[in-house]
Amino acid sequence: MDLKNKKDFKKFISSPLLKNIKEGFLSQKDDLEKFYRFEIEIENLPDSFDPVNWLLGQNDQIKTYWSSRNKSFCVAGIGFADKFSDNLNNNKNDSHFVQNMFALMKSRISNAEKPVRYYGCLAFDENDRIDSLWDSFGKVYFLVPRVELYKLNKKAYLVCNIFYNPADNKPKKELYEEIQSFFEKIQPDRNPAEDKNIKFSSRKDSPEKDKWERNISQAISVFGFEQISKIVLSRKTVFKLQENVDPVLFLALLKKINIETYDFCFQNKDNGGFIGCTPELLYSRTNKKIFSEALAGTILRGTSAKEEKELGEDLLKSKKDSDEYKFVFDYIKYELEKICKEVKVIKKKEILKLSYAQHIYSQFEGNLKPDVDDYKIISAIHPTPAVSGYPKQNIKPLIKRYETFFRGFYAGPVGWVGKDNSEFAIGIRSGIINNCFLSVYSGAGIVKKSSPESEWNEIENKISPFLKILQNK
Repeated sequence: MDLKNKKDFKKFISSPLLKNIKEGFLSQKDDLEKFYRFEIEIENLPDSFDPVNWLLGQNDQIKTYWSSRNKSFCVAGIGFADKFSDNLNNNKNDSHFVQNMFALMKSRISNAEKPVRYYGCLAFDENDRIDSLWDSFGKVYFLVPRVELYKLNKKAYLVCNIFYNPADNKPKKELYEEIQSFFEKIQPDRNPAEDKNIKFSSRKDSPEKDKWERNISQAISVFGFEQISKIVLSRKTVFKLQENVDPVLFLALLKKINIETYDFCFQNKDNGGFIGCTPELLYSRTNKKIFSEALAGTILRGTSAKEEKELGEDLLKSKKDSDEYKFVFDYIKYELEKICKEVKVIKKKEILKLSYAQHIYSQFEGNLKPDVDDYKIISAIHPTPAVSGYPKQNIKPLIKRYETFFRGFYAGPVGWVGKDNSEFAIGIRSGIINNCFLSVYSGAGIVKKSSPESEWNEIENKISPFLKILQNK
């Protein structure tokens, strides 16, 4: 059907879905805490349909987007049926907030009759001091969208999620009326975002290049004293844009440039959101089966097939990049073996090609031990040496010697949690938009053979998808 026709959208999609909600939720007499999920298939959509375009036309302040790396699953959400964030004052000093949140999410989705997913992010370092840039998110942010438009393989669905909690003292009828009003505000699909350059008036790197190079040299000089073999240092680049920018629009433009990436947007206010296109999987889980990856080393993609192949071969032969990769490989394998009954290496030291870079990567498969849940998986393998350093112990305080900013969700776990499955990527190649300010983060793995100049150029290449969209005035 044509999702751009609002009358058809209401007649064939939203009205039948509301009818199902009325029959399946409002008329139910039970008064137990429970997730309800109602969905209706949207037929005859073109294979090229991307929910991000529908999301771009919605007026709600709360927007969520997630796309798997192979693009077989993508979801666009508006509003929320349930949400967790530690930016509330009464939660700021709760050291067990994340653990309790995962337990509560697990409890709530386990009671749902249909699969419900919480989408969200965790800060790279939950113990680091937050700055004002991230205040609206806090260090933890997870939600179940109120309405989802999702695509699985070649089928698309419109979904309404309802979390009913009798303790809220809100009658089902009142909740249903709120959902009715919410549906009235849903807009039809819109045309894909046109290619455009977003103009900026200033750029500020933190640290600037001279300071960055000094930091690299100083970090390498203390490797022996600190007993480390690798440290990942990042840079924040702040662009002052000439006008406020919609985070979903920026993501839509990024998606056109990036291939083989997990794409995400978490917008929690007008012109404010965390966006990115990351190549790096932290882990995916289906029941007790887990997959994870080791990814490290970076080189340009190349301007021709011949150059691309030669650069890829150079990357595999590079001693510096091989050392960096080995730290990540050994760490992931070691940590997985602690939470799994068995671990297999199903891909070893291959090349992952992005639109602008190539990386070395391996893939692992494991069978989780009976008592291991998503919280324990994340606690075991995050942060990996690809975004922190090696060995893991005491690396975060060392990073803070050289980084004067709060990383926020950059390099943290970003993804979703379901009852029988979950998937988290590492939130690199990302940035946060606050009205007319865009802060882009990128980092480089520093080993003894690192060159400060080369590492600066590497992170400049990593943010090149952002730079292609941005244009100086």
